[in-house]
Amino acid sequence: MINTQDSSILPLSNCPQLQCCRHIVPGPLWWGGRDPSLSALIYKDEKITVSQDVPVHEGKPHIVHFQYKVTEVKTSSWDAVLSNQSLFVEIPDGLLADGSKEGLSALLEFAEEKMKVNYVFICFRKSREDRAPLLKTFSFLGFEIVRPGHPAVPARPDVMFMVYPLDQSSSSDEE
Repeated sequence: MINTQDSSILPLSNCPQLQCCRHIVPGPLWWGGRDPSLSALIYKDEKITVSQDVPVHEGKPHIVHFQYKVTEVKTSSWDAVLSNQSLFVEIPDGLLADGSKEGLSALLEFAEEKMKVNYVFICFRKSREDRAPLLKTFSFLGFEIVRPGHPAVPARPDVMFMVYPLDQSSSSDEE
């Protein structure tokens, strides 16, 4: 889940002028239709539901919510930021829930086939106790470690970034 309090992935998260306004819901104060949980459904089938926070301004980063139905009673949820044809997924602190691997695989497939993104970045705190197993797992899934100073990721010495490059030329050939 993207933590807007300490994440510089979101464009204005470190703007001091906006620190007092984080709790305010989107939309002008005079607009009666403001809804703090307003999101638009992008896609839904029997296994995956994808929605995004609105309003979405063309070219601006926005939050996308993925829910993958693992079983009748269990879902795997992921929040991500879509920016510049890249999807940024923050791995939440603590143990990953059962079904997380299946949910992330569905997220990657959806990002490649439906959203046509070029890269999926994951990030997690370097201080995690399970950092080594996470690196191994995500490397096995095809993610590569992003070197510090890479222009596509924020300068965060406490955060590890990995990237999954998506080859859009081969996916469009299959259609």
